[in-house]
Amino acid sequence: MGPKSTSRPLWTRLRENLTWRPKVHFDRESGVVVVHLGPFRTREVAMERIRRIEAGNRDNLAADTVFLFLHIDGEPALAVSELDSGFTALVQVMREYFPGIEKWKEGVPSARFQLASVELWKRPSIVADASGN
Repeated sequence: MGPKSTSRPLWTRLRENLTWRPKVHFDRESGVVVVHLGPFRTREVAMERIRRIEAGNRDNLAADTVFLFLHIDGEPALAVSELDSGFTALVQVMREYFPGIEKWKEGVPSARFQLASVELWKRPSIVADASGN
């Protein structure tokens, strides 16, 4: 796992909050995933807080849409759509931190008109041995 995340500059956060369409990116300087859900609706997630990544699809009449669900310590899961601007670049960066997620699209079973999901990555549990180590 990379270095711990840091706070992002206020000016950067304010400028990005003016985004009107869904967009996602990884801020390398602070080590956080930034998701713009709409104007003044931004969510930042530190990489070290992500516990599990799941891929899922939603099938409708027009097309399948694949999502990555980021399960985070102490917060609701965050869904990032393949249709969000910056999605492909985010997956490229995240595979450095979470090996195996680059196969997100192949991992999702195709089930017509159903929500289907598969776990792509999970943080290993730290289990103490009998000696307390």
